Amino acid sequence: MAPYRGTRLLSRWGFRRGRVLDDQLLAELTRNPDQLPRTSRGQWWLMGVSVLIVLVALGCLCGAVLVWAREGWPAGVRVLASLGLLALVALLFPAPLQVPRGAQIPQDQGRELRRLVDQVAAAVGTRSPDAIVIDMSLNAGVARFGWRQQTLLVIGAPLWAMLPPAGRLSVLAHEFGHLVNKDPMRSVLTLPARTFGDRAVAATGGRNPWRRALAGADSATWHGAGVAGVLVHGTLALINTVTATVQLLVDSAAMPDSRRAEYLADLKARHVGGSEAFVASAERLLISQGIWQDLWDCAPRMEASELGEAIERAAHHRAHEVTVLRQATLRANDLWSSHPPESDRIALVEALAHVEPSVDVSQERWGVIDLEMSGWYAHIHHVLLGTRDPIGASERSPGRGAVLPRHEGRSAIGDVVV
Repeated sequence: MAPYRGTRLLSRWGFRRGRVLDDQLLAELTRNPDQLPRTSRGQWWLMGVSVLIVLVALGCLCGAVLVWAREGWPAGVRVLASLGLLALVALLFPAPLQVPRGAQIPQDQGRELRRLVDQVAAAVGTRSPDAIVIDMSLNAGVARFGWRQQTLLVIGAPLWAMLPPAGRLSVLAHEFGHLVNKDPMRSVLTLPARTFGDRAVAATGGRNPWRRALAGADSATWHGAGVAGVLVHGTLALINTVTATVQLLVDSAAMPDSRRAEYLADLKARHVGGSEAFVASAERLLISQGIWQDLWDCAPRMEASELGEAIERAAHHRAHEVTVLRQATLRANDLWSSHPPESDRIALVEALAHVEPSVDVSQERWGVIDLEMSGWYAHIHHVLLGTRDPIGASERSPGRGAVLPRHEGRSAIGDVVV
């Protein structure tokens, strides 16, 4: 959930400030596209706040233990105090990301896809991911997971199916660019500070706290709770408002670096996949929601094997929308957006010298990879039809080493956050 912006005045200021920020980043990277990522003051500040939050959480944990070491306290008081302190620990200390095991590619599947991932990772200059996950989101990403902080690559099957082959290379190179720039590790180090406000807002009821407080106070008064009920709801609303404001302040420090990281990853994608492939993949992402809608409409009239042809027809049908959608991305971003506008990302690559791709993948290899992904393409077709894969149906048709869907895909397509 995005943090509550508060007022129209604040939203307008955030939009103007975000536009200034993106203009500065564009000018800076156009002059010097080979600059190395740096740790800004905002990142150091967030790391410091994260350390403080972790220390407070550890203090609460120690306090929960010490409560039971105190003599003379009633058992009920000890239980309530320890539970309250443990609740604060859960609120303050976020759990590390865990791999969705049902979607992880086993080692004996997707051999050619793994070879491609390894090849792109080497071209970008990073090691291959420790795990590859395929899901039903219109997305791709990299992250650190587990207590060992291994690297996870997530590939959304609908996104993969919609992208042309060169665009797939560009997206993979973009994600591995984040690994080269150590963005996932910085995200882990700043995770407590970046997510504390959101968790506190959710724990106190979500958005519109004062409207909810008035309704709750009225209900409490009606049921005889009196002043105590009014104070409880008012306190929750106050905590909600304060933590939402804190989250806005944190995002004001975090998002400029997040947007810089996206631009720098885009430049890695340009070097590996080429300028033309980057623009093509970015434009395909702009119309991806429209493509999905067209696929949804024509799914009952096609077979799973015709998915690729249907995607290309839909992309051709939606091509005229690219210009308008590029302009729309400029209006949808403000200071607290984690990604820069797609229009600015395309403009940066278009303003730089044209680059040819440094990784060459033959049509035969793409054919093998598509064969490995055919089980997921069939699964996409079933999702479009609003049905569930029959048990083993997608496992009978793919060839040896195919990547098989072993979990239920979501029927809704999420936002593009590549």
